[in-house]
This record gives sequence, C-alpha cells and structure tokens, in this order.
Amino acid sequence: MFKHDDDVAAGLIVVLVVICTIVAIIVFIASVILIVAGIVGVCLGGGTAIYNYCSSFKENVIDSNKIPTKV
Repeated sequence: MFKHDDDVAAGLIVVLVVICTIVAIIVFIASVILIVAGIVGVCLGGGTAIYNYCSSFKENVIDSNKIPTKV
C-alpha cells in the first residue's frame, strides 16, 4: 500500500535480531559463569571430602591401632 511499509518491516526485523542476539550473549555468559561456579564447587567440596576422609582414617584406624609402648 504505502511505499515505506517495507522499510518499517525491515527495520523491525533488524531490531528484533539485535535484541535476540544480545539476549543470547547474556544467556551464554550466564551459562559460562554458572558452569565455572559448579566446577569450582565440585573441586572444593571434593577436596574437603577427601581431606576429611583421610583425617578420619588416620585418627580412627592408624592412631587407634598403635601398639602402646612400655615406659
């Protein structure tokens, strides 16, 4: 109908593509941050669990089964 109808539609599509691209980038960055936080949490939690297990093993098995020395 009007001469400028195609220009408005093209501009709207460009704006929508730019907005969707920005949203996708934000979601990607948030995903990377959450993945890194999860990996750090697993490493810290696993390290703490292994440390506690070794400490408990030493205290309950090794230290408690020592042969008493005569004085």
